[in-house]
Amino acid sequence: MGKLIFAVVLLVGGAIGYYLWSQVPETPKDATLTGYTQGLKHSEEKAQAVANTANVEIVQGAINKYQSFKGSNPATLQDLVPEYIDHIPGGVGYDPATGKANAIQ
Repeated sequence: MGKLIFAVVLLVGGAIGYYLWSQVPETPKDATLTGYTQGLKHSEEKAQAVANTANVEIVQGAINKYQSFKGSNPATLQDLVPEYIDHIPGGVGYDPATGKANAIQ
C-alpha cells in the first residue's frame, strides 16, 4: 500500500511540475546571450555608419575649401593636410576625378 501511495504522489507531483513548467513564458530572443550580442553588433554597425557619415562630411567640406582656393580637386586627401584639415579620418575614400569623398567599409 505504501508503494502505491508513493507512486500516486510521484505521478501527481510530476504532473503539477510539468504543468507549472509549461506555463513559464519563453525567453525573448533579445534577452538571450546570442540576441544580446547580435544587438550589440547591430548598434556598433550603426554607430560606425554615423561616424563614417560625419567623417565624409568633414572631409568633403575640406575638399570644397581646397577647390575654392586652388580652383581644382586635390590629387589625394593628403593634399588637404594640414591647411584644410588636421588629419584624414578613417573610413573615408576619395575620387579625385569627381572631387567627392565617400564612406568606405
